Parts: sequence; structure tokens; C-alpha cells
Amino acid sequence: MDLTKPMTHLVKRGYEYTFAPDRDQRRNLEETMEAVRAVYNWSLSVFQREWRKGRGKLTYAEISLKLTRWKNQPANRWVKAYSSVPMQQIARQLHTEYHAFINGRRSEPVPKEHGEQQELVYSRAGYYLKGREVKLAKHRAPLDIHWGLERPSRDDITSITVIRKGDGSWRLWIVAEEFIEVPRQKPPECGECGRAMVED
Repeated sequence: MDLTKPMTHLVKRGYEYTFAPDRDQRRNLEETMEAVRAVYNWSLSVFQREWRKGRGKLTYAEISLKLTRWKNQPANRWVKAYSSVPMQQIARQLHTEYHAFINGRRSEPVPKEHGEQQELVYSRAGYYLKGREVKLAKHRAPLDIHWGLERPSRDDITSITVIRKGDGSWRLWIVAEEFIEVPRQKPPECGECGRAMVED
């Protein structure tokens, strides 16, 4: 083994940028957040009902199937006008959080009020990348992103989170999986190595 060559590790790295949505994009994002909030509150009611009836833990596959049926009900079809990706992501997140509650590792999640949903998580199925452009699902135009000095490689990006701040500004949190090189650690040296033997 060549100990002079660095080791390669795959790590997740986050990049944060500001962006300025136009009027249509802002409306779409705000309405998508309300759709995601509706999915969150509905999913929470399902988890609570099943747990209190003593039916055990729902798997993510089960809640995903129930979500599909819920969205197809006439009263809920309005959410289908928006990207399904952040809705699936919030259901997955709540699935993890509610199981943590059942296992005593956190407090019970509570319903969200109007305006409390401040983030949208898009996995790879929820965005389109071309050069420096990022276009979210169900959007007509790419976002106007204020790129910093560092920008992840398009192929390394695994998720994009849209964040609405309290002051009305917007942020993008981009997660990328990147290979980095780190120097190898030398094995510990023997304390006796190189020591001259002394005869009595």
C-alpha cells in the first residue's frame, strides 16, 4: 500500500444561495408550501389515528399509497396542480419523526398553521439542471439564483431545498455528494524501532 497517496471519501456538502423569484414563481412556491402543509397535516392525522388504535407503525410505502388515494379525492385534487416531490418528501420526513416519537426519542409532531411551512425539499426528480440554470418541477422558467464563488457540479447534486425566510427573502440549500481527498495517517511507530542495543 502506498501510504503517500491520499485517501478518497464521499461526503455530503451543503451550498446556500439567495434567489429572487418572479411573481409567478413566488405564487407557485407559496401555494406549493400550502399544499405541502395540507399533506403534512393529513399525514399526521393518519399516523395519530393508526397509533392510537394500536395498529403499530405505518411503513413509508403504506403512507405513500394512502397519500396517492387522498390526492385523488375530489376535495383534495387541487394539490395535484403542484409538484408532488416536496409532498412526498414531507410525508417521508414525518414518517421518520413520528416513529422517533413512538420510540420515545422526540416529542409528538403537531399540526402546522397557515404560513408555517417554510421549506420545500426537491429530490432529483423535482428539478431540472442545465448549465447554471435550475428549474423546479411545475415551473415555467429557471430561478434567478445569485451564485457565489463556489458552485457544486451538476452531477453531484442530490437535493435542493427552497427556504422562505422571515424577512421575505428566499434561499436555496443545495446538497451535493462529493469525493474529497484526505491524507493517510501514518501507522504508530514502535518505541523500540531504531533503538541501539546496549550490552550489560
